[in-house]
Amino acid sequence: MKRILFVLLDILSAAFLIGGYVIQYFTKNKLGMVRWVNFQERKTREAVPVDILKYAAVIVVLLLAVIIIREFLKKRLNLGRLDGVMVAVMVILVAGYLGATLFVTIEVTPAYFMVLPMIGAAALLQVIRSGIAVWTCRDEK
Repeated sequence: MKRILFVLLDILSAAFLIGGYVIQYFTKNKLGMVRWVNFQERKTREAVPVDILKYAAVIVVLLLAVIIIREFLKKRLNLGRLDGVMVAVMVILVAGYLGATLFVTIEVTPAYFMVLPMIGAAALLQVIRSGIAVWTCRDEK
């Protein structure tokens, strides 16, 4: 059951990352997509406090990742190599999400408000996946 859940979470993470790339690609190459993205960005800014939600999501994902890394370091002797790779991928995705949130702007990436939640969702799914692996580990002594 755990393996099926891991595969499902990996597929969803990959789908979010591929979806973000596709949106970014078409935004750069199709003028109609740029217009639609700009319209959606304007509507979103009027309806939702985007900046507050953006930083709150980063704090939540970062806090969960730190908790999981701490638990991983406590149980690293009982965990396998694959679990270490999962935590490393989680760290890379969370760092990428943090970097995209702090250093990328709407001027650099027109589809910023559509791509950023997809990167955040992929990072959150990897945090959940690593958390399941770490917390279901048996303590062998």
